[in-house]
Amino acid sequence: MDINIRAALAGMAEGDMEAFGELYNLLATRVFNYARAITGSRETAEDVTHDVFLRLLGQAGKLAKMDNPVAYIMVATRNHSYDKGKHKTVPLEDAPEPCTNSYDRLLLEDAFSRLPASQRETVYLCHVCGFSQKETARITGAPLVTVKWRSGKALNQLRDYFKDEEENCHEVAKQYHP
Repeated sequence: MDINIRAALAGMAEGDMEAFGELYNLLATRVFNYARAITGSRETAEDVTHDVFLRLLGQAGKLAKMDNPVAYIMVATRNHSYDKGKHKTVPLEDAPEPCTNSYDRLLLEDAFSRLPASQRETVYLCHVCGFSQKETARITGAPLVTVKWRSGKALNQLRDYFKDEEENCHEVAKQYHP
């Protein structure tokens, strides 16, 4: 776990509001994106993020002593997101910028929109947030074997999507450059 997160939690436990700001800077994007992946709404994800961080103020001492407080925060985000919203297909406009151009970004959004919500959630936790499959199982409450299946299935679907897209691009290119 990031040492800065543990230090921020320890500072918060002592009443340091600057430490709270530091924790917010370290985790807000991750919390927001996860809430958005679940709720499908930017506004609801903002509310969830706000609520989760307010709850953290009173739990900092407890969190600072945990082995993996980030997993706890993500579970809190998940639970609050389910309480506030519903599953929807979401664009990745608020995710960290993985693409170098607009076309790649559109392809990525389209590919992810084709995945079922449970697979999007698993891919987000495992491959964007960097949680292990075991940690993802704890966060989502799904059996480890289910998380492994969802991840494998999603990655296969994404691979097939991009393979088909590449073949389509080659066909179009042949039309213009025979």
